[in-house]
Amino acid sequence: MSKEKRVFTLRVDDELYDKLKVIADKNKRSLNGQIELLIEQCVVAFEKENGMIETRKEG
Repeated sequence: MSKEKRVFTLRVDDELYDKLKVIADKNKRSLNGQIELLIEQCVVAFEKENGMIETRKEG
């Protein structure tokens, strides 16, 4: 993954936010770090099933 971080707004309902915060705290991560990890895991699983995703930076 890229070292540069893009900032964007993510809207979630209060209950999901609270649950993600509990997970992040239990894993000793920031909420942002936990969400980033979950997204990365999702991408890895998708690519495992469907092949590598080419992005505009790759080619």
